Amino acid sequence: MTGSARGNVPLNAADARPGFWCECLLTSAESESTVLVASFDAYAARDAVRWIRIAVRMLVSVVDAAEAEPVHEWLLFGSNPTAAALERGKPFAIALRHEQLRLVWSARPVRFLPLAHRTGSALPPCALEWAQPAALRAALTASNTDLPARR
Repeated sequence: MTGSARGNVPLNAADARPGFWCECLLTSAESESTVLVASFDAYAARDAVRWIRIAVRMLVSVVDAAEAEPVHEWLLFGSNPTAAALERGKPFAIALRHEQLRLVWSARPVRFLPLAHRTGSALPPCALEWAQPAALRAALTASNTDLPARR
């Protein structure tokens, strides 16, 4: 593979940087389709866990108590053990279900190759061309459910 951040110099194993790939997948039981909702590249396990915690905390209040209980327990006590497990190379996933929708957040260790035209945390111009996939819009509107008020 060529085209590294260093120009047209071939990439090698030393160019790969350890990190964690995080993603959120939405599955609709009605359409049996899975859609990538969000993704995040983290270079520290605690950053991967933080990304998942923020998203989960925003949505845990709309699920029923039985579904929310293990997630609340992970939010209170699971961050440090999860980050330690990621550092040891073990993947992690946590899910929430609301009626016909299921969201799964996951993080796994990976090795990142440098992107051409990426400097620091700025994304390349092509990243701004991404639009919300039609499949995601369809899955979100297919449920036609009113979310309960926050508790």
